[in-house]
Amino acid sequence: MTTIPASATEGYEEFARFYDAFTSASDYDAWTSHQLGLARQHGLTGSRLLDVACGTGKSFLPFRERGFHVTGCDSSAAMLAEAARKAPDVVLVEADMRRLESLGAFDLVTCFDDSLNHLLDEDALAAAFASLARNLAPAGLLLFDLNTLLAYRTTFAGDSVLVHEVATFVMRGDADADASPGCLAAVRVDVFAPREDGLHERLVTRLQERHFAPHRVTTLLALAGLECLGVYGLLDDGTPVAVPDETRQLKLVYAARLAKGGDPE
Repeated sequence: MTTIPASATEGYEEFARFYDAFTSASDYDAWTSHQLGLARQHGLTGSRLLDVACGTGKSFLPFRERGFHVTGCDSSAAMLAEAARKAPDVVLVEADMRRLESLGAFDLVTCFDDSLNHLLDEDALAAAFASLARNLAPAGLLLFDLNTLLAYRTTFAGDSVLVHEVATFVMRGDADADASPGCLAAVRVDVFAPREDGLHERLVTRLQERHFAPHRVTTLLALAGLECLGVYGLLDDGTPVAVPDETRQLKLVYAARLAKGGDPE
């Protein structure tokens, strides 16, 4: 049995080889279509994409197939290795989203799959927003998602099992069914992978996440020199809805751009 430390980067190092199986039910192509529609609604032009916390590349591959020129970054070398195997032509950078240097001026910067929830306090989230702002073109657009209270009161408050041909995943959340805004929650994932000798390898990883209330998110965006253009609820298929509701939708997606006169660090 291998036990993985609690930090997000370390947690994904060993989990990387199972990540695609773990997320096999997610339709990234449909998700991308919905997010692109939202981006164009907010005036997206150009095709230079920076996908922050890109993981194994599942979040950027549909963009590349739609003609985007992609750069990806992630703090996990193992996740990036999986992404490089799928897309050897994509520029991939190992970097912490809180301390991301300027990689260029991008028309679209994305950060999906609740990656920002792995930041455990507002200072860290503010630092990430400053890094994302640093990589936007003057007319560029930022899109990111965050988990809602409903996610912590359901997904992170119960147990579930996912059976895949690659491995069986047993998830156990430690949140409360009445979790409060700003709550901290953890999920433990036990991975049971078959071996050639007929036995199973067991991998245990534990990941923590923080809930960030929408009014605090918009405040931190402003402090980073970003203007929030809209906050949308997401239906289960990724369709954005104009009225966000933290008690009815599992995720919210935010659209932002550099504020006029803003001066990101």
